[in-house]
Amino acid sequence: MEARVFGVVLLGAAWIGLCEGIPYDLFFSYGYQFGDTVLERGDDVSSNEVSLDVPIVYYDQRYNSIFVNNNGHLSFDYEVPVYLPTLRLGSRYKLIAAFLSDIDTSAAGSVYYRQTQDENLLERASSDVKGHFQGYQDFKATGLFIATWEDVGYFPANSTKLNTFQIVLVSDGSDTFAILNYLDGGINWITSEGKLGDTNKDPPGQVGFDAGDEKRAFRIGKYSGKSNADEVATASNVKVPGQWMFNIGRLNGGDIQGPTFNTEDNTGVVIFEPTLGGETCTEGAKQCHLNAKCVDYTGGYCCKCLDNYYGNGNTCLENGAPQRLNGKVYGELNGYTIDNLDMHVYIVTRDGRAYTAISRIPTQLEGNMRSLVTIGGIMGWMFALPQHPDAKNGFMLTGGVLNHTAVMTYPSGEQAQITQQFFGHDTQGHMRLETQVQGSVPTVPPNSTITLGDYTEEYQRVAPGHWKSTSTSRYVMNGVTRQYQLEQTIMFTECPHNTDPQTSVLRLMTSRNYLSFEESQNIVRYIITGKVGVSQSGLDPCIDGAASCHQYAECIPYGNNFQCQCQTGFIGDGTDCQDVNECTDSPCDVNADCYNLPGSFECTCRFGFTGNGLQCQREVRLCGDDVCHPNARCVFNSDIGRPMCECNSGYYGDGKNCTTLAFECNEAPEVCHQDAQCIYDFQEQRYKCECGEGFSGDGLVCQAYKDQCDRCHANATCVFNINTFTHTCQCNPGFTGDGRYCSLIEVPTVCRLCSENAECLLDVSSQEFTCQCRSNYRGDGFNCTQVDCRTEQICDPNADCMYDPFELRDLCLCRNGFTGDGLTCEPEGCEVYNDCDVNAQCLPDPRYTNRYACRCNQGYRGDGKQCEQEEISCNQINNCSPFAECLYSLSVDSYRCRCRPGYDGDGTSCIPSGDNCQRNPSVCDGNANCVSNGDIYVCQCNSGFRGNGKICYRTSSEDYLILSQGKTISRVNINQEDGPGQLILSQPDQLIVGVDSDCADGSVYYTDVVEGSIYHVTANGSNLNRIVSGLKSPEGLSIDWVSRNMYWTDSELDCIEVSRLNGTSRKRLFERELVNPRAIVVSPQRGRMYWTDWNRGTPKIEVANMDGTNRKVFVESDLRLPNGLTVDLYSSQVCWGDAGTSKVECIREDGVGRVLLTDSAPYPFGLSYHGNNIFWTDWSQKAVMEVSRGGSPRASLEIPVGGNGRLYGLTSVTECPRINNACSRKRVMRYQSLERESKEKEEMVTKYSRQKQRWTTCDMT
Repeated sequence: MEARVFGVVLLGAAWIGLCEGIPYDLFFSYGYQFGDTVLERGDDVSSNEVSLDVPIVYYDQRYNSIFVNNNGHLSFDYEVPVYLPTLRLGSRYKLIAAFLSDIDTSAAGSVYYRQTQDENLLERASSDVKGHFQGYQDFKATGLFIATWEDVGYFPANSTKLNTFQIVLVSDGSDTFAILNYLDGGINWITSEGKLGDTNKDPPGQVGFDAGDEKRAFRIGKYSGKSNADEVATASNVKVPGQWMFNIGRLNGGDIQGPTFNTEDNTGVVIFEPTLGGETCTEGAKQCHLNAKCVDYTGGYCCKCLDNYYGNGNTCLENGAPQRLNGKVYGELNGYTIDNLDMHVYIVTRDGRAYTAISRIPTQLEGNMRSLVTIGGIMGWMFALPQHPDAKNGFMLTGGVLNHTAVMTYPSGEQAQITQQFFGHDTQGHMRLETQVQGSVPTVPPNSTITLGDYTEEYQRVAPGHWKSTSTSRYVMNGVTRQYQLEQTIMFTECPHNTDPQTSVLRLMTSRNYLSFEESQNIVRYIITGKVGVSQSGLDPCIDGAASCHQYAECIPYGNNFQCQCQTGFIGDGTDCQDVNECTDSPCDVNADCYNLPGSFECTCRFGFTGNGLQCQREVRLCGDDVCHPNARCVFNSDIGRPMCECNSGYYGDGKNCTTLAFECNEAPEVCHQDAQCIYDFQEQRYKCECGEGFSGDGLVCQAYKDQCDRCHANATCVFNINTFTHTCQCNPGFTGDGRYCSLIEVPTVCRLCSENAECLLDVSSQEFTCQCRSNYRGDGFNCTQVDCRTEQICDPNADCMYDPFELRDLCLCRNGFTGDGLTCEPEGCEVYNDCDVNAQCLPDPRYTNRYACRCNQGYRGDGKQCEQEEISCNQINNCSPFAECLYSLSVDSYRCRCRPGYDGDGTSCIPSGDNCQRNPSVCDGNANCVSNGDIYVCQCNSGFRGNGKICYRTSSEDYLILSQGKTISRVNINQEDGPGQLILSQPDQLIVGVDSDCADGSVYYTDVVEGSIYHVTANGSNLNRIVSGLKSPEGLSIDWVSRNMYWTDSELDCIEVSRLNGTSRKRLFERELVNPRAIVVSPQRGRMYWTDWNRGTPKIEVANMDGTNRKVFVESDLRLPNGLTVDLYSSQVCWGDAGTSKVECIREDGVGRVLLTDSAPYPFGLSYHGNNIFWTDWSQKAVMEVSRGGSPRASLEIPVGGNGRLYGLTSVTECPRINNACSRKRVMRYQSLERESKEKEEMVTKYSRQKQRWTTCDMT
């Protein structure tokens, strides 16, 4: 529909009462004619950031840019394109909503927007402000921003009922007003069909303003989100039906202001109060959470969570799902200012355990802040485990929206008040709160020990939504108990219509409580484990009943009766409780010892480490000039030539500051080591990291078995265990220990005289102990002087003087491939770890004594770690073509076959030169041309045809491209006579990057970087299945349709993996020397795979056999950001797009004949070959672009509607090429598949190693 042209008409009142909305004439002018920009048509679409010539002031903040979203609203700071039923005014988004709803312009309607300084429009707007707002008689607008939604439909693609409305923002640069215009008869629908199905329908359109701070929001309460939302077009606050005006700028911390004169009092304005909706579920059900049901009562309705969920009905959480809260802490305590501290809370809901941490606490406040136990206590109440059907924790009562006030009064007169405001969940599922602290507490000296025992609190309902608790609380400081009175008040909005019996008294019981301060990070931690019971009469049945319980049991009210329940750390029926030995589960850090205590356990860090025992770090953390975080390690960075701090697994940051990623690896698989996987342990009933085969460790840190002897003690020997097939450290005779630390069984007198920088070692030949100075020390063993390798050249030629983060000083360290103390280094031998090629053996090295080396078997050549079969020269076996001769070649120092004059080929196969198209063009098909392909000429099919050039056939009109765009996958027609194509899949919670097609059935495989998964879906978008999980950022994906395997890259794990098409038989091929692997493509007929690595330092394209062997750099010159990658199987060319050079180039698979197709590709990402053309997705052009193999640019393809955001992966869907490879011919191709051990391994065991049977990609079943 074309935009209408409207003139400028001053407001009048002659027609008032004759219409139910304003006419087109009173809309501010819009359309193409006035220079408006039109938003892209589709669902969930947003504009780019629009820079403003005149700033807009919104809730006291000045903004120089704005976003237009097609779902009926404007936003600041960032786009908010995706509509969900949970998106309500009062969220964390800064929105101006004229009709916030799920609008879809795919089939009808347009969204126009522009900024203007047109004098007539500025005069009109200024006049409107002056006419309705007192004190603005001198207001003069200097800029307008006009956004108009004309004839827009609802999701999905409705074109029958249409809405028209407009937002006009009027600004003078220091204050701003909003005008909302609704067309006469222009609101014809109020809700969409919904993206989440019939049970989760969208609420009616919302009208109002949101400050984005989860405190201030302003809604036109009579209509916003109600079943009569369409009546917003018939009402007004300026006596003009269909028009609304508000002051949204300078509010001095307050809320949106309506007009002060010439007004109507029919707005029903609501300022951020919970909406109770209509009187029955007919109207009110939409106010309930999507996992709640609506229940009618006599006076109205209430919302109740469904089974397997809990909450107050307005908000419902899934049982057992961990929860997080974040917020800020302000105030003043004992005269010290508390300013903008960060609070983070993690709740293990299945245990009722709350972890609360406040960071950046000034050192002088750490002790006093630890004494504010109720900050963590309220979290225990919020998520305590109910012990009775009628018992409810805080979240079940409040839904996470409440005010909490706690007053702590000490006998010595000090008093502190803690005020907390919980704002509930935002649209992203995060809970926020704000904490104010005022007053004083008895001073807690620095480094004091504070412990918190088990305690009980009772909460009583004194009125609807009003609970109180009074208790005597205590904590122990340095062995002395401190006591105080604690009064708590909790206020929240309770459904007033619920006539069900209400619990009047709740009892909170806490245990396993813990307080701590981490000085290195200035973090105070409160850990509370809570359970909640009920007492209906208000009397405590446990006053008398507690005597029946065991001393290690708790008495829990159960109605008017009670139950005895063993405390945490004990097991039994409550009348008899036995201690549980927690140390059997190894809960402590690997560098700590566990001691079982009654009902608990204690972890103590070992010598040389510090921490709480659950986490231990080395005592000193100097790393060059930096101090590493306690959860970081010091490593040497060879790129920058100095040591640097690096966060441990399970943490992220710059090494100097590290933050915990998650508490369980199923929430954040990245906590696991790259050689581990997150698995569910059914015995422990939790997720944990487990090292993969060939590696050992706790899953957070994994080491290859070859590292098992790296840290043997000087008085230990590395021995091979033939039963376990592993190497272990074993103390020498006369010593005892675990092999990594060995001590003398009896300390000889001479050893007591050794220098502290020496070790007492046993000379095996003489069986006598001698003192020997340690590495980098000199002396006779009784007196040892440190030697600085920076000033003296003492290192072995095969060692470097480097900083050792464990010794915290510069040491001589042997280079990779060598072993020793740095002063003397010898090459490592394969007897330590057999990494020889399958076609090699570990044999004694004649160059060194007591050392073994890999040597290729006869008939193979190489360094022993990589062996290739030697090509038998033709003078030994005549394998030349009848049209070739066996001649000596200087380049390879051997005899090779060479075609005779008049023939072309490699010598083993020769064809008449007449078949060379440069000499005889007639060998090419009539629909092909003879083109240069490096050093030879080949036949190449023309555009619209495909084949080997000698035989070409027309491309099928059914061929098409598959495109991934953000959350969607679309089919893009190459022949667009029948339209651009269609959307086949939309997954709102995913970001789809890599995509490829199985030519056998046209089905699609794709990667999702949000969940770290790979999915399979049929060609029409049905039967979606996740086939691979546990990844982090899978980007490139390629299907081997012949062998039925798939290959992918992970740019965060920095690895390349392979599996069957159903996700089984998964194997990691490469994980070293990868920085940012992105695109990957396979060439089944040659058994090769290629991938790009856009390491900004050394970008490259690599190649390897599809079994993971023979890896090498394929292209490395003139590359910057190689992204997309494709292979033309007919011309045997590999092509890529480079976003850094803006080029698309190709090269033959033998590495020669590099050609430039275009240098006008602004920012290519995905790349695909089809017919005789190269297609790519371009981030700058936001289009699918095309260039012919001859370098001729072509028009870009139109993209189907429905997608939003950047264009990512691209692949061509065609018939399968007629090719064979090793699997299709049942030939063996070497491949170390899935670590399947040979059944005959007993026969393969040698003194130092074991061999694994090699399998083929064909065997991956």
